[in-house]
Amino acid sequence: MGHVKRSGQLVIGLVIAALAVAYTIRNISVDDLLNSFTQIEFQYLAMTTLLMVATYWARVYRWQALVSPIKPVRIRELLSPLMVGFMAAVLPARAGEFVRAYLLGKSQNISFASSFATIVIERLFDMLMLLLMLTWVLMFQGEVFESGASWSGITIEDLAFQFGLLSLVLVSTLVGFIFLLTWKRDLAMDLVGLFLKPFPENWQEKLSGLIRSFGDGLEVVRNPRALIIISLSTVLVWTLIVLAYYPLYFAYDLNNTSIISPILLTLMICILITVLPTPAFLGSFNAGVLIALHEIMNEAELAAVSFGFVAWGLNMLVVTIGGVYFIVHDHISLKKIAEMDPEV
Repeated sequence: MGHVKRSGQLVIGLVIAALAVAYTIRNISVDDLLNSFTQIEFQYLAMTTLLMVATYWARVYRWQALVSPIKPVRIRELLSPLMVGFMAAVLPARAGEFVRAYLLGKSQNISFASSFATIVIERLFDMLMLLLMLTWVLMFQGEVFESGASWSGITIEDLAFQFGLLSLVLVSTLVGFIFLLTWKRDLAMDLVGLFLKPFPENWQEKLSGLIRSFGDGLEVVRNPRALIIISLSTVLVWTLIVLAYYPLYFAYDLNNTSIISPILLTLMICILITVLPTPAFLGSFNAGVLIALHEIMNEAELAAVSFGFVAWGLNMLVVTIGGVYFIVHDHISLKKIAEMDPEV
C-alpha cells in the first residue's frame, strides 16, 4: 500500500513539474533554447559548479555541529548520507530529508527521530536566514516589485509577503515546540499525551517514544558554542548559494549584476520550490528563476529560461555524482532506502 501511495505522489509531482516547465518555456522556441546552451563559456559553468560543491561542504560542517552533542561523527561519515539524501530529492514529499536521517541513524547507531531532529534544527536555521533576506528585500529594496509582476493571479510582492508570514508562523511554532522539549520536557510530554489520547494505547506509546527520541536530538540548543558554529555556517551556506548563481549572470550577460538580483533570485527559487515541491524541484526551480529574472528584473525571457535550466542542471549534476559515488562506495542498498522503516 505504501508503494502505491508513493507512486501516486510521484506521478502527481511529475505532472506538476511538467506543467511548471511548460509555463516556463511557453514563449520560447525549443531551437532557440537549445542554441542558448551552446553559447555559454565553460569557465562560467566551472565556477558555478565549484561554488555549488562548496555549499555542500559548508552544509556538512554545519551538520557535524548539529550532530556532535548526540555523538561525535567525522565529516566523511556525514558526507555520504548528506549527498545521498540530496540526490533523493527526486522522490516525492521531501523524502530526501527522511533518507538523510535514516542513513545517519543506520550508520551511526542513532535513532531515526534523533537524527531527524538535527535536520529539523538545520531547516529552522535555513528558514530564519530566508526570513532575514526576505525582510531586507521587502523593507529596503521594495522598489524591485514595482513592476507589478504576478504569478497564478497573485502579485509577486504578495506572494513573497505571504510566504514570509507563513514562514514566521512556522518558525515561531517550531521554536516553541523545541523550547518545551528541551527545557520543559515533562510539560511537553503532558501536552503530547493530550493530543495522543484519541489513538490506541500501543500507538500512544510508540508516538511518545518517537517524540522523546526526537527531543534527544535537540540537545544542540543547549550548547552555545555549537549554536554559534551553526549560525556562522548557515550564513556561509546561504552566501555560497547566492554566489553560486553569480557566474551565470556574466555567462548570459545580464543587465542587473547588483547583489540584490541574486538574492532575489534565491528567494524566488525557495518560494516556488516550497509552493510547488516537484520531484528534484524540476519546473518549480525554473519558474522561480523566470519570475525573478524576467518578470521582476526585466531580463530577456530566453536568457532567464536558459539560465534556469543550466543552474538546475548543474546542481543536479553535483548531487547526482556525489550521491551515486557514495551509494557505490558505501554499498548503500537502494531497496532498503525505498523500504526504510524508521525505528525509535
